[in-house]
Amino acid sequence: MAFIPLSAATTLAQGVAVLPPASGGCTGLRNLRLADVRLTEVADIPDSLEHGDNVRAPHCRVSGIIGRSTAFTAMLPKQWNKRMLMGGNGGYAGTINRGILADATSGYLTVSTNTGHERSPGGGARWALNDPERQVDFGYLAVHRTAETAKSLAKAFYGAAPTYSYFSGCSNGGRQALMEAERFPDDFDGIVSGAPAAHMSRTGASFLKNTQAAFPDPSYFDHPIVTQASLDLLSAKVLAACDALDGVKDGILDDPRDCKFRLESLKKCPGDNAAADCLTRAQRSAIASIYAPARDDRGKVIYPGQTFGGENLAGGWPIWITGRDTGFMRELHVPAAQAMFVTEGAKYFMFSDSTWDYSRYKGSLIKDSKRWVAMLDADNPDISRFAKRKGKLILWHGWSDPALNPLATIEYYKQVLARDPRAGEYVRLFMEPGVLHCGGGPGPSDVRWLKLVSDWVESGQAPEQVVATHTDSTGKLIRSRPLCAFPKHAVYAGKGSTDDASSFVCRAPR
Repeated sequence: MAFIPLSAATTLAQGVAVLPPASGGCTGLRNLRLADVRLTEVADIPDSLEHGDNVRAPHCRVSGIIGRSTAFTAMLPKQWNKRMLMGGNGGYAGTINRGILADATSGYLTVSTNTGHERSPGGGARWALNDPERQVDFGYLAVHRTAETAKSLAKAFYGAAPTYSYFSGCSNGGRQALMEAERFPDDFDGIVSGAPAAHMSRTGASFLKNTQAAFPDPSYFDHPIVTQASLDLLSAKVLAACDALDGVKDGILDDPRDCKFRLESLKKCPGDNAAADCLTRAQRSAIASIYAPARDDRGKVIYPGQTFGGENLAGGWPIWITGRDTGFMRELHVPAAQAMFVTEGAKYFMFSDSTWDYSRYKGSLIKDSKRWVAMLDADNPDISRFAKRKGKLILWHGWSDPALNPLATIEYYKQVLARDPRAGEYVRLFMEPGVLHCGGGPGPSDVRWLKLVSDWVESGQAPEQVVATHTDSTGKLIRSRPLCAFPKHAVYAGKGSTDDASSFVCRAPR
């Protein structure tokens, strides 16, 4: 599950004095002793472009190991804005998030961790086999310990702790973000959680359902039931039925919940022979299962079914659900990303059995994943301790996400509000129409989330709406759209370009 780095275009807050290093500077850190921390590198870098970190400002780069195997790297700029920024990790982690480190250029002390292990082949979870310490580090502890270590480095280097600390992540990084708000509320003042994998256990059950539907026989990964042609047909029919419901025909579903498309309306292939203008029985059955919610052994819904939209896009169903040949999939012998995540999680986290076969499993992942729930799920709506210290949380999710269901994030947000009717004072949700997992798709998804959350934390400017942009491969702006604080949504005002945010207004649902 991918992480989208924050834009390096973030700027220092107006009127904030920068703090230079204390006497001794980078050299002084080489003799620093921190409990259970071993520094492996302390480098004084005038400009680290030659090191591949893309930090265009003089800084001190510090790397080390916390505990047994939690690696981290921190960038301490020579001109510091008294703020710390930590970035989350996608998927099963195992690498330093280099994208977040570049924000040291804007004056932030930036930091990232590998969450306690090196990346397994193909991005899998082999590192977790029979290793409770690494499992706990990945689940919730490594981010917390790295945040504490980075603050200690700031005190040693600048003579002061950060005035404000921020965290931003998407997917598993979004789960890490919620875990921080729920379990370690003192670590960060502002948190951005994108497309969070908050319900890891229930997400796994959904992934298993979809994989068993799309690939009932693992011997035939090279011949997917649901082909690109069938997805092209499906997507075209969904858009034909629902694209114009929001008043704008632009290839984007503003809110898939409004779409009442019926799979039964698609033509059945005569003689069950696959063709581009029809669906076979097997294709229809697999697609129906993907759209359907995951249920437990008593029939209770535990995770919502896939929303309409983006079915045929390269970053949509083909890569995540129905299969497309890629290098990491060949390496792990799995057909799609959802299959990879549930297979690796079941083998190395849940059952400690490298021979586990999803196609033969008949049990209930919900029943079998109690330990996984305690370690990985970040879906506790009680963030009262975070709120008590004036913390601010921003949630965001793409409506066409093929990996993690946007409806699950909406449900989490509603649970937070149900528990505390005043939660709107410290948590906001923004939904992105036409956006895939952590970005991509036809919808605008580029947003300066860091500025949004820092303005809220430091100036009390609660975000009501924000402009999202979409650029082409050359960087040319081709579409912008306001994102409105949920449950409001952007509505076309009736005049002006439908690709210009100024032509839309935020309105509450009817």
